[in-house]
Amino acid sequence: MYPKESVTYVPGDEAATGRGSWAIRFWHSLDLTTQFLLVATLIIGGSMAILGEWLSSQIAANQLRSRAESGALYMEGFLAGHIEEGPDGPRVSAERQQQLDRLLIGTDLATRVEGFRIWERDGTVLYSTDKSLMGKRLPSKDIEQAFAGQVVAQLETEHDDNEDGGQPEQRPLIEIYGPIYRSNVHEVIAVGELYEEAGEFIAQRDRVQRRTWAIVGATTVAIMGLLFLIVRRASRLIRRQSVTLKSQLASAQALAEQNRQLRRTADQARMDASKSNEALLNRIGSDLHDGPIQLLGLLILRLGTPAPKTPGDPADAVGPSNVTRADISPLRLAGQVLTELRELSTGLVLPELENMSLEAALRVAVERHEHATGSIVKARYRGLQKSTAHPLKICLYRVVQEGLNNAFHHAAGRDQRVIAIANEESITIVISDGGPGFSPTSTTEARRRPLGLQGIRNRVEAFAGSVQIRRRGKGGMQLVTRVPLEINSA
Repeated sequence: MYPKESVTYVPGDEAATGRGSWAIRFWHSLDLTTQFLLVATLIIGGSMAILGEWLSSQIAANQLRSRAESGALYMEGFLAGHIEEGPDGPRVSAERQQQLDRLLIGTDLATRVEGFRIWERDGTVLYSTDKSLMGKRLPSKDIEQAFAGQVVAQLETEHDDNEDGGQPEQRPLIEIYGPIYRSNVHEVIAVGELYEEAGEFIAQRDRVQRRTWAIVGATTVAIMGLLFLIVRRASRLIRRQSVTLKSQLASAQALAEQNRQLRRTADQARMDASKSNEALLNRIGSDLHDGPIQLLGLLILRLGTPAPKTPGDPADAVGPSNVTRADISPLRLAGQVLTELRELSTGLVLPELENMSLEAALRVAVERHEHATGSIVKARYRGLQKSTAHPLKICLYRVVQEGLNNAFHHAAGRDQRVIAIANEESITIVISDGGPGFSPTSTTEARRRPLGLQGIRNRVEAFAGSVQIRRRGKGGMQLVTRVPLEINSA
């Protein structure tokens, strides 16, 4: 037995840690192909080494077994005729011993065979070329196995059968125990033992083992060479595919970046168009207020100059008491035109929304509607962002403005409601009323007003939003507008 070695890890062993870190860094510095080849070399080399060792041991064992069977057959044929059976068991007579001595001692056969022995069942030596052992009882398991009909063989590098404890001989020998059977009966009557010179056997065994290792090594080299060629070819193919994939990835990234730039350009163009549109509407509203409305107001004042009053004149309902019948139609028409122009101018001109939050802007739209119509609007706001893009804020202001105008015109202002809800994904505005409902595509009023439902739909779709008009369950209509926030952030 060899003494067991133990290794104790000492915390802070910087040298060992440094070596481990260096090995890890070196391993990670290698490319995948080299790492694979190193691991494959270790696995295949280890497997082939185990295979070679197993083959070598099997070949040596088979050679020894073959030599033992040959020696056993030789002893069976040579020694069986010299054993006689007496009343006390098998024996070798003095005459037979002399015959064996002449054959086995001092002859050419003795140069190859170290010695012969014949054993009785109890381990007593019946005959031996070493006369000092005859008559001694030396039982062993090898003799027991041979009496059981087995051929036992072993290769010894040291030979020591002496009982005096002397120095063993340093010479390789093959020790063979073979059963000796009674004539014409398969019954073991004795066991023969011979010691054969093993030098030639060992040389032959080593030659066969070297050839075996040469074949295993050549096979290993061939496998590793074939594996290297396969891995190298696969590595080249992978590198080419990697270059192609990188090129395709770069093209896809460039295309994605181009799409992002185009989207940003389109979003900016949409914002600019919205701002330009609102600036145009504000200017038109201001021009209407400062131009035609002022002139119509002056015209109405001149048409309303005092004149003799006619009792029961229908003009009492449209102007001063001194307006003549001929003045009724122009004055009434001028008043209607003035009212329409004032409403139009008020709708086109926006309040200052730049510094307002979205909730404040929607509140302004509701309050202006209540002030202009004298109606009541129930409003609820939840989760609206404090920072909203100005063009989107104007769009939603117009949505509330036009939705409430439609609710007032078609539902006489009954049960007007505004609900504005926002989350991380979108803003939803629901405007509802309690009227009988209408069809916006066939409404003359919707076609006539510049901020009709189709115009609102166009505005909302410019922000990638949607507009739905549906009936309420208990009567009335709902205008549902939803605008995404991801592409319309401030």
